[in-house]
Amino acid sequence: MVQGTMRADLYPELFEVEENHWWHRQKRQVIHQLIKQHCPEPGRVLDVGCGGGKFLEELKALGWQTEGVDSVLSQGEKRGLKLKKADLQTEALPYPKKYFNLVVCLDTLEHMSDDRRLVSQLARLVKPKGFIIISVPAYQRLFSYWDKMLGHFRRYNHQSLINTIPYNLQIRFISYYFSFLLPPAVIIRLVKSIFNQRNQSDFLVSPNQPIADWLGRAERLWLKHFSIPFGLSLVGIWEKK
Repeated sequence: MVQGTMRADLYPELFEVEENHWWHRQKRQVIHQLIKQHCPEPGRVLDVGCGGGKFLEELKALGWQTEGVDSVLSQGEKRGLKLKKADLQTEALPYPKKYFNLVVCLDTLEHMSDDRRLVSQLARLVKPKGFIIISVPAYQRLFSYWDKMLGHFRRYNHQSLINTIPYNLQIRFISYYFSFLLPPAVIIRLVKSIFNQRNQSDFLVSPNQPIADWLGRAERLWLKHFSIPFGLSLVGIWEKK
C-alpha cells in the first residue's frame, strides 16, 4: 500500500458505515452546525476528499450546489453526485479559482505528504468572503497501525493545523471535538497493542449508541459558543480575506 492512500478494500466498508455509524453521523452534525453558524446561505460547495459522498448528499438536500473530488470515485458515484477524479497528492484541483462559496476538507489533510500544498489549493478555489472547513484526527501520540492502514501521514494539534493555513485565510473558529472519545480511544489502542489486535478495523469499535448520541448532542451545544481544549478530532473554519 502506498503511504497516503487508504487501503482499497476499506472504501466499500466506508460507504456502508458512513450512512448510520454513530461516529460518521456525529462528525457530519458538527460540520453542519459550523456551516449553519458561519455560512447559512446555500451556494457552491466543494468536498475535497469526498469519499463515499454522504456529506455531499446531505448538503445537496439542503439546497447547496455540490461538487466533489477524490482519487477514488467508485463509491461516491453510487449517490449520483457531480464528482471529479484527481490525485490529491500531485495534481491541481480541476476547478477555476474563486469559484466556491464553501470548501470542505474532512479527514483528508492527514493523507497528504505535503499538506500545505493542498490547503493552498483550497484557498485558491474559494471566493473572497467564502469559507474553508478542515477536520483532521488529533494528537500524534495516538498515531497507530490503523492510521497507517487508512493512509495517514500524521495527526494534528492546534498549532500544527494552523501552520498549514496561508496568510489570506482568517480563522473564525477552531476546536477539538469528540472530547468524550479521547479517554476510551487511548485505552482501546493500548489494549489492541497489548493483545496484538492492531489490524482490527476501528470502524467496528462502538460505544453504547444512545450514550454516544447524548454526549454528542451535549458537545455540539457547547461548540455553539465555546471551543473544547481536547478531543479525538480537530476542526477549524477559515474565511478568505
